[in-house]
Amino acid sequence: MDTNYITTEDMRTLEMNAEYLGVTHSILMQIAGREVARVIIDNEDISGKSITILCGLGGNGGDGIVAARYLDEAGAIVDVYLLGHEKTISNPDTLANWNILKHLYRIQKSTLTAESDVKACKAINNADVIIDGLMGFGLHSKLREPLLTAVKMINKSNAIKYSIDMPTGIDSDTGAVHGDAVIADHTISLHATKIGLTLAEKYAGTIHVVTIGIPQEAAYTCGPGDLSYFDKPRKSSAKKGDSGRILVIGGSDVYSGAPALAGMAALRTGSDLVSILVPEPVVSAIREYSPNLMVTSLGTQVLQPDVVEAAIEMIAKNDVVVFGPGLGLHPETIVAVNSIVKKIVELKKPLVLDADGLKAIAHSGIEMNPENVVFTPHWGELKTIMYADLGDSENLENRIDRAVDAAKQYNSIILLKGPVDVIAGPSGNYKLNRTGVPAMTVGGTGDVLTGIIASMLSRHNNAFRAAAAGAFVSGMAGELAASILGDHLVATDCIEKIPEVFRMF
Repeated sequence: MDTNYITTEDMRTLEMNAEYLGVTHSILMQIAGREVARVIIDNEDISGKSITILCGLGGNGGDGIVAARYLDEAGAIVDVYLLGHEKTISNPDTLANWNILKHLYRIQKSTLTAESDVKACKAINNADVIIDGLMGFGLHSKLREPLLTAVKMINKSNAIKYSIDMPTGIDSDTGAVHGDAVIADHTISLHATKIGLTLAEKYAGTIHVVTIGIPQEAAYTCGPGDLSYFDKPRKSSAKKGDSGRILVIGGSDVYSGAPALAGMAALRTGSDLVSILVPEPVVSAIREYSPNLMVTSLGTQVLQPDVVEAAIEMIAKNDVVVFGPGLGLHPETIVAVNSIVKKIVELKKPLVLDADGLKAIAHSGIEMNPENVVFTPHWGELKTIMYADLGDSENLENRIDRAVDAAKQYNSIILLKGPVDVIAGPSGNYKLNRTGVPAMTVGGTGDVLTGIIASMLSRHNNAFRAAAAGAFVSGMAGELAASILGDHLVATDCIEKIPEVFRMF
């Protein structure tokens, strides 16, 4: 059995990112159907044999419908049955391929819209080979009729049974059986084996893993699929705070804009509440930026050790901390930063560390957690925290290697900002984000990025995913702003385009 397993969410992410790269779902369906047919042709003598294909209304059914053409070409006698009315086909590519079959008279096709239709279908009992294209991956609830009866009929048949991707009735993530499930002789896994099969092996039979044309780059290029983890509709019962409470600690007697930009970006990304904790000299300025930000004064000119306890009290009340924008590097600030970061780690509080916050903890030896800590350095800041000559800053392979080195050294997720952002983890995993425009070199866009990541991290406690999605959204927002303003955009223009990015996908 293949040892490379994939979850339902990760498979959908790959498909969405493949489409973003130009490899459409339609292309993937054509390849998948051809590969299903190839496996059957390689394993069975199908010439003149009866093959019955039972198809659902989604993509799995479309794969079966495409396979029908190749099996017919190879000399099989093919019957295709759609479980439901063709007007209710949910996948446009499935519908397109069903319409193709209407012009092919050698392939028999019909619809089974009720339980009685399935029971009366003699082709299920008489087939030499049955192909189960009913559900595939993504099933998380009990089968409904007429699918449930179809599963029972398949299992009663003496035909050799092939399931496409997953035996119908098996949860592709947990392996749970939802009512009943096809007991397949063979399962043809598309791209990779779905993780649920490891817990339902008796239903899988022999597993054949086939490639379907998903480019390798879809696995390491940030795209709409990465955003899908976070773009979930709010429940009707949602209350204030459910979508994230963010605390931004930053600012100094010199810098006021940075923490405000991070906070506004978090709000535009979907967080409910954003608090800003800053030194006294910039409190009034930040309050004037927006009434949506809840601003609290540290009561001092800069962040210093005697306000650490007050900061920790606020940290405990929030879901995610953004630490560093505009903080400054006063000697007392560096001491305070180290004390606070240690406490954040002890509290297991998600953290996005940026700018002066990064410089302050360089070589501190604080043990981070890559599940919930993101560093967002640019090349110069990476050199500071690594305290080394990092080589060619323009060589992408070198940038990847150095980001991975930093992730290992600090046991955190590193988002190395640049023309191509590198998101790296301590295990050596990485992603590349290619969204963005040169106009985003303007000051403040990095603060916007930290706010976006923090908002995402508050809703999905996976720092690598939050960093990848945040980089994609930030760059896309910049592209949208630049399409209107050219090289004359400012950081706040990017913030205003964040909601539009979510509407695009």
